[in-house]
Amino acid sequence: LRFTTTGGDAERIAADACRQPASERPRLIVACGGDGTVQEVATALAQAACEGETVPLMGLAPAGRCNDFARALNVPSDPQRIAAVLMKGDAAPVDLGRIGTRCFCTVATLGVDAEVSRFVDTMRMPLRGTPAYVYGAIRVLMRYRPCRVRLEGDFGVLEQAVFLASTANTPCYGGAIRIVPHADPTDGRLDLCLIDPLSRLRSLLLLPAVLRATHPALPEVKFVQTRGFRIETDKPAEIWADGERIGSTPATVEVIPGAIRVLHPTPANRGDTSVEAKPGAAVR
Repeated sequence: LRFTTTGGDAERIAADACRQPASERPRLIVACGGDGTVQEVATALAQAACEGETVPLMGLAPAGRCNDFARALNVPSDPQRIAAVLMKGDAAPVDLGRIGTRCFCTVATLGVDAEVSRFVDTMRMPLRGTPAYVYGAIRVLMRYRPCRVRLEGDFGVLEQAVFLASTANTPCYGGAIRIVPHADPTDGRLDLCLIDPLSRLRSLLLLPAVLRATHPALPEVKFVQTRGFRIETDKPAEIWADGERIGSTPATVEVIPGAIRVLHPTPANRGDTSVEAKPGAAVR
């Protein structure tokens, strides 16, 4: 059991485990925390896999402000059920997104949602999950100004001003906010949600639609799918993912298909096809 005290600790611990001799390397690394901790462990595992190492499975023990990666894989939050998944769950390959050398698990954000992520990260209030992001969105919308982007990917070239540009590996961010309801972390694709500039009043009315996941029907909203793309903005803009600042524009964003193998609940009808894995390291 290894504890973290600051950002980067989880990635270092997981990377060290991957560098152990094969006979001493753990079969499973469990990330206990929120999406930020999960991102660090996933980055270390994906990097080791890219270098040709045989890497441990990844287990999830969701215990953070937001646990959207665990939610996408139906990993429960109840301790006894988490233990059951870790001991006898299915191990499946899962995609990750990558920006430069950093991987992300859920949704990479630019625009108003990146500003909200930064606000939530720095605010000192006892709020978690969706309530924290709703409060942050209301505060940020009072002063946000759209930026202009140029996107080039499998979909061609798009040049426009945007209210937000969210790149989804999984459907949710911000504690179950389904920004891209159809995103699938096993399809080898990233799904972009682009929302046109909105008036302040219209943006406030958009928020309930996003919370209900009915925004895909709105005329200001469009989706494109791609294996990767290049993004440029009229001025440097931060990119946030998994509740952490992951980079800034200009940037290249790409999917890593089947980057890591993650344990998730075993459906009852799978019988003996589940994978039994005994924890070798835990990160919190």
